[in-house]
Amino acid sequence: MSARIPEVLPPRRPSKLDNSRNRPVPAWRGKALGEIPHLTREDVLRVAEAAERLGRGHKGRRDRLLILTMYDACLRVSEAIGLRPMDILQGPRGFRLRVHGKGNRWGEAAVSPSIAAMLYAYIAEREIPQDARIFPITRKRAHQIVQRAFEEAGVVKPPGTGHCHVLRHSGALERLRLTRNPRALQEQLRHLTPDMTLRYFKTLTREEALQIQEGVDLFAGEEG
Repeated sequence: MSARIPEVLPPRRPSKLDNSRNRPVPAWRGKALGEIPHLTREDVLRVAEAAERLGRGHKGRRDRLLILTMYDACLRVSEAIGLRPMDILQGPRGFRLRVHGKGNRWGEAAVSPSIAAMLYAYIAEREIPQDARIFPITRKRAHQIVQRAFEEAGVVKPPGTGHCHVLRHSGALERLRLTRNPRALQEQLRHLTPDMTLRYFKTLTREEALQIQEGVDLFAGEEG
C-alpha cells in the first residue's frame, strides 16, 4: 500500500531546521503526520512462512498460525496468546473471536473463515481442551518468535511500532481497504473513540481513496 520505511532513520541534518523549534527535522515524519506503520499482505505471509520454517513441526505450525491470527483478526499479542477454543464463536454469517483486551474488557473481533478453519484444525490436531490456551506461550516468547521470523524473512519492520503490533496495524489497514468502512474497523479494533480509528483512514493512499469514491453513484437507479 505504501513504500516500505527503512528500519534505521538517517542522521539529522543541521542545515534542515524545524522553524517552530529550531531543531533538525528527521527525514521520516510519517508518525508526526498520523500515518500508521504497516506491512503489505505479501510481507506478512513471508513472515508467517519464515516462522513455520524456524519452529519446525507443530511449533512451526503454531507460530505461523499465531502470526496469521494476529494479522487477520487485528489482535494485540496479549489477546492472541489468551485465545482458547471456547473463544471461537460461529454465527450465521461467519466467525468471531472473543478476546480479553485492554482495560480488562472483553470484546469480539471478526476472523476470516479460512483462519477459523486453521484454528479448528490445529486445536483438533493438538487435542487442546476447550478452556486451555491455543498458544500457551508468554508475551516475551511471542515477541521473540515474531522478531526472529521478520529477520528470517528479510522483512524490515517500520519504525514507530513493535514486531507484533505492526501485524495488528497491517491487518486493520487491509480490512479497511477491502471494506471501506471506518465504523466497522472501529468495532474490529475495539477502539473507544472514532478518532483513534481515523488514523488508519488517513494512511490510505490518495489513489485508494479515489478508487473508493469511484465506486459511489449518488444517482444509481434514477431514470434519465
